[in-house]
Amino acid sequence: MSISVCWFRKDLRLSDNPAWKSACNEGEVIPIFVIEPLLMAASSQRKRDLLLANLMSLQAELESIGGYLLTINGPAKAVLPGLLKKWKVNALHFNNDQSPASKKRDEDICTQVDIRIERHWGNLLHAPGTVIAGSGTVHKVFTPFFKKWSSIDIIPAFKPPTASFCPQPQEKDPLPELVETPSSPIGSRGAHQRLEAFLNKISDYEIHRDFPSINGTSLLSSALHFGTIGPREILDYTNLRAEESQAFVRQLAWRDWYAHLMDSSPSIVNSPANPVYENIQWRNDRNDFDRWVQGRTGYPIVDAGMRELEETGLMHNRVRMICGSFLVKHLLIDWRWGEKYFRHMLLDGDTSQNVGNWQWVAGTGFDAAPYFRIFNPIRQSEKFDKDGNYIRKWLPQLSGLSSKEIHCPWISTTETLIQKRVELGKDYPHPIIDHAFARERCLEVYKTARTIGNQ
Repeated sequence: MSISVCWFRKDLRLSDNPAWKSACNEGEVIPIFVIEPLLMAASSQRKRDLLLANLMSLQAELESIGGYLLTINGPAKAVLPGLLKKWKVNALHFNNDQSPASKKRDEDICTQVDIRIERHWGNLLHAPGTVIAGSGTVHKVFTPFFKKWSSIDIIPAFKPPTASFCPQPQEKDPLPELVETPSSPIGSRGAHQRLEAFLNKISDYEIHRDFPSINGTSLLSSALHFGTIGPREILDYTNLRAEESQAFVRQLAWRDWYAHLMDSSPSIVNSPANPVYENIQWRNDRNDFDRWVQGRTGYPIVDAGMRELEETGLMHNRVRMICGSFLVKHLLIDWRWGEKYFRHMLLDGDTSQNVGNWQWVAGTGFDAAPYFRIFNPIRQSEKFDKDGNYIRKWLPQLSGLSSKEIHCPWISTTETLIQKRVELGKDYPHPIIDHAFARERCLEVYKTARTIGNQ
């Protein structure tokens, strides 16, 4: 009987998983997950706990159908080739990952083994290389990509196949203990529960998604990151061409686009997509960065977002843009610092999405916001958190201020601040920088970089 290994990675589900289906269709299967030390070290404790909880859920699902999940301590490139040989495996099945580090790891393993390798794209709606411009490359602007992306038929999601398990090998490492049990539902069941809840409000998504005090988003980003639900499963429920779901489906297309761009241009992990911005003279003040991380910039909408990230591992998308823009354009701190911190902290911190969004807000990426677009954090706060409810939740020391004052406490009179028990510089910091000054400084720095780059 043929023996296949299904190597789970960022696809912790059985339904609509091409690698799992392919392995099960060939004979007896050994399902494994390799714990990568470097990836664990690069993740926050909360993110590690969510991974472990999702692995436990997958393990329970496999045991419910008479199987198991073999967990092995890595790194994979050091341990997997030898185990495949020892187990006399005929084929290795896995779903590709577009991040450069993962691609390098996978190629290293594939060159070390003398068995058949079956690779799939199970975590995107369209595989890289299938949505291309007339030039034969990935569109560098999102709108034509989305138009082409929408015109290509998508294979419907499929149910898990029947599995026949190979006797469990003796090699198995126990999963680390959870430090804190995740508060949200985990595994495939939890992801589908969140999807069902979101479908009840998807018609309001386009209107509500920009307002952080409203529960208007899908809350599926971490499930997509860990692969406890597949994008095709989501699309089957939301219906690609249904008018009320178009705004949400567009976000799935952005996800594909950033993955395709990283697959074709891996250098964007560490380099600006637009090389003219290699010449930006970043200030990179460590004290300013630390105050941003700690939510002590003196701009409430920024500080509320950073407190939310610290306490939950999540941050509303609109607030991510505001916080990212503030770090890069107000403080002139390299976008790579922010990208690394977000990827460490965010439960949905995915390389291609994180890099794509940070380069967008920095103005250095493909189809990015122009360099002269500099978010005014006060105006953004007034527009998207008009009554200050989001700020009050994460900065309770400001909760007594009026809906006008809460966006910029320094405009309040001394008497008002005393009455509301807010002492600037003690209970809440003074602004780290003046917006008008920061804007002019940023424009000058970017203009200089463009001049040098275009010479």
